[in-house]
Amino acid sequence: MLKLIKYELIKQKTSKVIIGAILALLEVVFLAGMLLGKEEIMAIAAGMLTFLASVTFVIVGLEEIITYYHDLRDKSGYMLFMTPYNVYEIMGSKILTGFFSIVAAAIIFGIIGFADITMVCAKYGELQTLFDQMKAFFSFTLQVNVDGMLIVWSIIQVVFGWVGTVTSAFLAITLCITIFSGMRCKGLISFVIYCVLNIAVNVVVVQILNWTDMASANGMMAVFSIFDILFAGACYVATGYILNKELSL
Repeated sequence: MLKLIKYELIKQKTSKVIIGAILALLEVVFLAGMLLGKEEIMAIAAGMLTFLASVTFVIVGLEEIITYYHDLRDKSGYMLFMTPYNVYEIMGSKILTGFFSIVAAAIIFGIIGFADITMVCAKYGELQTLFDQMKAFFSFTLQVNVDGMLIVWSIIQVVFGWVGTVTSAFLAITLCITIFSGMRCKGLISFVIYCVLNIAVNVVVVQILNWTDMASANGMMAVFSIFDILFAGACYVATGYILNKELSL
């Protein structure tokens, strides 16, 4: 498994180097703006850093999905499934690679963001005052009491939701390449199945929350996370089963 993860990281190193380089450049611009007292430059750099953090999650997910698609379709990637690893190990290495990448990105962006906010507050005002204002703003906007646990559960839910999104995409691609390979609209059918599965899971979770009348935001995030894990596991097992039955090596 470790060799497979290393192989996946090597294949995807270009995008990660590019993201790292852009992150470093934007951080340098932000710090330069702060040192020179150019608040407009600081604001632009901070906005772009926030945008980059959001886009990174999308890029990592798309890269995992595109890589998996090419591994099934192209001869060079197809050879991966002829190695002495079973399909579950191969898929697991791809999911874990993306998972570790997302976790690493969240930690790096979190540390940089906290450091930037701390430096700005040290120069322009009180750090606690800013945090209190941010907490009041999000509490009013989201109509929930924003605290440390809610932030943690929200991050956990986003990560597990990402895993569910990627594994369900693996299932849809597998159906497209194998069972639906002879159909003219195989891509459209697979995409519709992908959308239906993800929407259905969200509808079920929301319905359960309505039935239980759960008022705790932390509890809601926990329930979403649990169902995301179960959904990802079901897609993972189904994809492996189909590959074992339908993939001709």
